[in-house]
Amino acid sequence: MNVSIKSKLYIGIGLLAGFVVLLWISGSIFINTLAENSGAIIQDNIRSVTYAQQMEQALSDIYTAQVTGNTEVNSYDQAVNRFDTILHKQEANITETGEEKLTDHLRKNYGTLLTRFQSVRNADAETISKQLSAAYQQLHQNLSQLTTMNVDAIHRKNNAAQKTASNVTIYMSTIGALCSILGIIMLIRFPSYIVNPIRELITRIKDIANHNYDQKLEFQTGDEYEELAVAFNQMATKLQEYENSNLDRLMSEKKRVETIINRMGDAVIGLDADNYILFANEKAVELIGKQKQQLIGQYAPDIASHNNVFHKIYKAFKTEAEQNAGYVKIGSENEYYYSIEVIPVHQDKDENMNHEAHLGNIITLKNVTKFHELDQAKTNFISVVSHELKTPISSINMSLRLLSDERVGNLNEEQKELVTNIGKDVTRMKRTTSDLLDLSKIESGNIQLNTEGVIPGDLLEYAYETMLMQANQKDLQIELRIEDALPKIQADSKKTVWVLVNLISNAIRYTDSGGTITLNAYRDENRDYIRFSVEDTGTGIADKDLEKIFEKYYQVDTTQKDRFGSGLGLSIAKEFIHAQGGEIWAESCLGEGSCFSFILPINNYGIA
Repeated sequence: MNVSIKSKLYIGIGLLAGFVVLLWISGSIFINTLAENSGAIIQDNIRSVTYAQQMEQALSDIYTAQVTGNTEVNSYDQAVNRFDTILHKQEANITETGEEKLTDHLRKNYGTLLTRFQSVRNADAETISKQLSAAYQQLHQNLSQLTTMNVDAIHRKNNAAQKTASNVTIYMSTIGALCSILGIIMLIRFPSYIVNPIRELITRIKDIANHNYDQKLEFQTGDEYEELAVAFNQMATKLQEYENSNLDRLMSEKKRVETIINRMGDAVIGLDADNYILFANEKAVELIGKQKQQLIGQYAPDIASHNNVFHKIYKAFKTEAEQNAGYVKIGSENEYYYSIEVIPVHQDKDENMNHEAHLGNIITLKNVTKFHELDQAKTNFISVVSHELKTPISSINMSLRLLSDERVGNLNEEQKELVTNIGKDVTRMKRTTSDLLDLSKIESGNIQLNTEGVIPGDLLEYAYETMLMQANQKDLQIELRIEDALPKIQADSKKTVWVLVNLISNAIRYTDSGGTITLNAYRDENRDYIRFSVEDTGTGIADKDLEKIFEKYYQVDTTQKDRFGSGLGLSIAKEFIHAQGGEIWAESCLGEGSCFSFILPINNYGIA
């Protein structure tokens, strides 16, 4: 017969409650028995002994009054009345066998004593003593017997009470021992019966959580645990079947993905969140020059420490992850250029996650040697064209000066306007040519830095003085704000001033008359850098333009003729700042002005 866990709990708890009730009932019975025995001793026998002593004292008073002739009514009658009163109490307190008969003899002998006293009342004392001596002796004997009877009863009942107490101790100890043994057995067995299956279930569930689905529970208890075991075994079987089918599908998908990755024309390397190599396709293995088994599962920095190619890849990967680096050059005799792309892999955020968990990165290396060669040819072409344009531009500029000289001849108004417009075009061509030359130097890697310890305020003041006249011509106010006691920075003075002048020039160009331009120099939140900023109250920059403002040839506004430029100034400024170990960025809201900022490192090397 199957018994539920609930019924077993009722049975176990009921047995414990029964033990408690049994101890309570037996203890009450034994305690009442002891109380009854003790009460009998105190209430009956001790009272009888007391009555005997009191009657003996009253009898002594009667005898003294008779013998001495002191028969005043008060003394004699008081003694007689006291004896009668106590004797009546004794007659009402008969408890022992034979005590009633002995009390009757006491009553009879007491009456005999009083009768004889009446017959010799007027005789002399000697006669009275002789006549009453026997009666007095008989009464004393009766009182002594009464006292002895009750004292013996007291001893007998005391022994019975002691025996009862011993029996109570034995009975209570036996019952308590049995209850304790049964309670201990239940304490040991019953919790284990309840808890052990739960522990077994927890262990099996943990194994299943670790993808070990070959688990079985065997509970032959005939209750809910047995039903639980059957349901658990069915679940484990279903999970095993699902895992097998799912594993086959995953393995198939894995092989297909591996095949796709290996067939890719680009080198692909996968890293986990701790920078251990998860996979590398055939192109990557060929490029690195190591066997695939020598790469998979290895710590990327360890491989980079003794493999030159992977060192370049890993270094470019770290740079790409932090600064969006360009490409990596591989090869000694035949140089090849690879662009590096880092794709972070994140786990999708769910309701139990505060943010996306970073799982790793995928590094893709694309061979861009041909594009690099074309870009290098473009850079060389720009450099050559820029140099070649310098001579005709100088000639045109010289010709314009001659045309403007009145000694050559007077020009009418239309001719003067034409010469002025040509002069503006020549100035723009000259500026563009200069920017292209700087850009070609940067792209070719020939940019030369002359870094030294420079006072930040001196750079800002020099740029301020350079652009002050141009700002005044447009009715703009320039404010200079330099934090006190700024440390020196490690920078190229000329190129940094060029960047500041370019930023101020742009601010002047895009700020209407009556506006304000503020130049700032102060210590950055990162205490190792000094921040420079140029703020204006101009038209501002739209968000779509702000993202591309530092790209080559990009222009925010080409609709107004006096704001037309080459679109290279900010790109060159960015390269100059990055080359000095700094960062440059822009902040703006359309219609509320703009703020261009850059930071340069503090001189921590004692360079003067």
